Amino acid sequence: MTHRIPCSLAAVLLVPALGTLGAPIAGAAPPSADHPPELLTRITNAYPATSPDGTRIAYMSNADGDFDIYVMDPSHGEIRRLTDAPGRDGTPAWSPDGRRIAFQSFRDGHSQIYVMNADGSDPVHLAAGPWKDEHPTWSADGGRILFDSTRPEAEGETGNVDLYTMRADGSGLRRLTATPEVETYPSWSPDGSRIVCRRVLSETDWAIVVLEADGTHDRVLAPDPGVDGWPVWSPDGTRIAFASERAGSSDLYVVNADGTGLTRVTFDESRDDRQASWSPDGRLLLFARYRWFPDQPFYEASEIYVVRAPAAG
Repeated sequence: MTHRIPCSLAAVLLVPALGTLGAPIAGAAPPSADHPPELLTRITNAYPATSPDGTRIAYMSNADGDFDIYVMDPSHGEIRRLTDAPGRDGTPAWSPDGRRIAFQSFRDGHSQIYVMNADGSDPVHLAAGPWKDEHPTWSADGGRILFDSTRPEAEGETGNVDLYTMRADGSGLRRLTATPEVETYPSWSPDGSRIVCRRVLSETDWAIVVLEADGTHDRVLAPDPGVDGWPVWSPDGTRIAFASERAGSSDLYVVNADGTGLTRVTFDESRDDRQASWSPDGRLLLFARYRWFPDQPFYEASEIYVVRAPAAG
C-alpha cells in the first residue's frame, strides 16, 4: 500500500486564475459538466531524501512561492524550512553522518552545488563557475561528492552533461565520464565501487547505466526502449530503485544490482512516480508523485509518498 506523507505547508494561490477574490470574473462560465473545478493550489513537494538515522526527510518545495529546502519530522509532523535564498534550491542529499546537506541552487544565476549544516546554517558554495552543477550525492565516507555537470573539459569545448566528483570542500575535481550522451542523477553504491546513473540516449530513450567508480566498464541495467531514470542504490548495495515509463505512466521499479529480479513497485496510471529514496533499513521507498497541467507557470504538482520496498532476493 502506498501512503502520502502529509505536508502542512502554506498553499501557493494562483491569483491570475481567480482575479480579485470575491469579485466576479469576467466571462466566467457557470458551473457545469463542461467546466469542472480547477485545482488552484499546485504545490510541488519533491526529491525526498531520508536522513541516515531515518528520523527526518529533506525535500524541495515551492510551498512559499520559491523552491527551497525543507526538513520534515514525519513522526511528529514538524516541518522546517532550511533555505530562503532567491532562486531555486533543490535535490537535497544528506551526508553519511547526517550533519550536512548538499544541494543545488540557482541563487547565483545558474545551478551550482552547495553544502550546509543540517539545520540550514553556513551554506558553502562549491566549485563555482559558469556552468550547471546538479544532483549531488555523497560517498559513503563523506569525503567526496558525486554530481553531474555541463562544465567543459578544455577551452573551446562545448560542455556536455557528464559525471564528476570533488572533495566535500569543492577541491580535487575529477571527471568520470566523457561520452557523447547525457549522464545525470548519479548514485554511489554503498561500498563506493560502482555508480548508477541515467544516460540519455535519445529524447525518448533513457537508460539506467552502472559504471565502475572511475567511470569505466558501463553496462545498461534492465534495458527497455523507453524512459528510465532517477536510479538510487539500496543501503545494502544489492538493489537499485528507479523510475520507468515501460508500462505507460512513470512508476517505481526495483531490480537487483546484477540486472535480475525486476519488480514493479507502484501502479498509479494517472500519476508519475519519480525520485525514490530508500529508508536506512531498505524496507521503505519514499518518492514524489506528480500530476501535470497544460498551463504555465505552475504546470506541475507533486506530493511525497512512501511505499514498502519488495523483499531482497
